[in-house]
Parts: sequence; structure tokens; C-alpha cells
Amino acid sequence: MRHNISSRGILEKDGKILFIEYIDSQGILYALPGGSQEAGEDLRSTAAREFKEETDLDITTHEVMLVREFIISKSEFDQWKNGIHQVEIIFRCSQNKKDQEAKLGLICDGGMYNIKWIPKDEIKNYRIYPSRDLVKIIEEKSITYLFDKE
Repeated sequence: MRHNISSRGILEKDGKILFIEYIDSQGILYALPGGSQEAGEDLRSTAAREFKEETDLDITTHEVMLVREFIISKSEFDQWKNGIHQVEIIFRCSQNKKDQEAKLGLICDGGMYNIKWIPKDEIKNYRIYPSRDLVKIIEEKSITYLFDKE
């Protein structure tokens, strides 16, 4: 089983939140932009680097909104096929250049298909990671901890 630390970001714009669209055997799912921390890299830098790689956006990280930990024994994604224990630190983010348009970046993770701005009032209609309660978590303005074990 692989152990990993990851950093993600919540970017809001015009009442919508930016997600990465993935496809797996169950269909389409949406996850916040972000990914694995590199050795010697702080988590804020990880989020900014991953945002650039996945969405081509330059962002600034702000406060921690959510800490998510999950353990999966098996996964159809190659990098997690033998299991993963991952801890994710999720920051509220802002876009550095307002005129910069989000698009699928040059460095994509396995299964990445597209990006999508989802209106906050429609999030519960989608398969969302880390949680379909993301809007509630954002509105509570306190750090939330989520733990999932398969």
C-alpha cells in the first residue's frame, strides 16, 4: 500500500467551483485540482504547482478549509492499484490573473478527462470528491476533517 500526502484547492468564481473531471468504471466523477507533494516542497507550493499543471491557472493559497484522509485497499487507477493511504490538505484559493482562463493543463493525471466549473447549488447532483457537502464545509468557515476507509 502506498502512502501519500497531497494538496488541493477550492477555487470559486461567479458562484461556481472548479473541478477536474475524471472517468472511471462507474462513470464521471469530479475532484478538486491538486496532487502529490514532492519531497522538500511545502503544501501551498504543491497546490499552486498542481493547479498550474492541471488547469493552467496561477493561484494563491489561503486558509486550510479541509483535511481529508482516506484508505483504499484496491483501485482501478494504476498508481493506486495496490492500495493508497492518502492525506489531503485542501486550501481556499484565489486566481492571480482574473483574465486567465481555466483549461486542461499540460500535465494530466491518469483518468483526467476535462475541467468543469460546477455551480455551488448543483454540486449535490454530481459525484464529487472529497464530499458532496463541499458547499456546507466552505460556508462553515472552520477546518473540517473527513476520513474514509474502504
